[in-house]
Amino acid sequence: MKQFSKIVTLILFSSLFLNNLLAQEDSFENDPVASSSDDIPKFRFGIHLSPNISWLKPNTKGYENEGAKFGFTYGLSAEFFLSKNYLFSTGFYIANLGGELSYQGVYEDNNGLNIPSVVKQTYSIKYIEIPLTLKLRTNEIGYMTYYGQFGLKAGVKFKSTSDYTYLDINNSPKVEDVNTASDIFFINTYLVFGAGVEYNISGNTSIMVGLTYNNGFINQIDRKFNEVDGNGKSIIDNNGEPVLSSKDASANLSYVSLNIGFYF
Repeated sequence: MKQFSKIVTLILFSSLFLNNLLAQEDSFENDPVASSSDDIPKFRFGIHLSPNISWLKPNTKGYENEGAKFGFTYGLSAEFFLSKNYLFSTGFYIANLGGELSYQGVYEDNNGLNIPSVVKQTYSIKYIEIPLTLKLRTNEIGYMTYYGQFGLKAGVKFKSTSDYTYLDINNSPKVEDVNTASDIFFINTYLVFGAGVEYNISGNTSIMVGLTYNNGFINQIDRKFNEVDGNGKSIIDNNGEPVLSSKDASANLSYVSLNIGFYF
């Protein structure tokens, strides 16, 4: 229920955010002073490629962050001019994200026997992302324009795979490219903060370079975690199966991206 309450809050906040922006746009269009001679376009399109570094921050006792993952985000963007220096920015992106976590789990040997082991799981998750942000720009200085950006972003998961390494087993066996789509929550949401610079190439064509921090605030792990004994090892029941908690594990996914784009 907490997950869905966060999503509902995000939808309500986004609706208020958009209504406010549309009101500002109407005010700008009806202002003869603001729209008289600046020849400001109503909107522009762009293409983006963004290398990123993502990580999972665990919120469950016994889960540890074991490292970040390098990936890419790419797609199309659209920006609507509310005034010369204020833009509403959105788009449609494909994001490749993930991270590494370690936790107490089990290893199933060739005889089907479950053996307690520390597991390192490497997540590779793909999302369709839609940002809803406000961009604040300076006036052009030479051919350069500087901006700050903040707002929200929603990502819908469409694929997830994982690699597993069993650290307590001889030779640390690995199992790779396991479909784990059912273990990842279907949506993620982020608070977005960024800054960058645009260089005008010619006319309405500009190149943009910026840095964005995307702070995820919805749990992305959608599966139970293993109960452990006094020695910190996974408990195996009389049927040889691991005993699972009644609660889901919890970890938030965030990332930093270097944004490179062209606007037309």
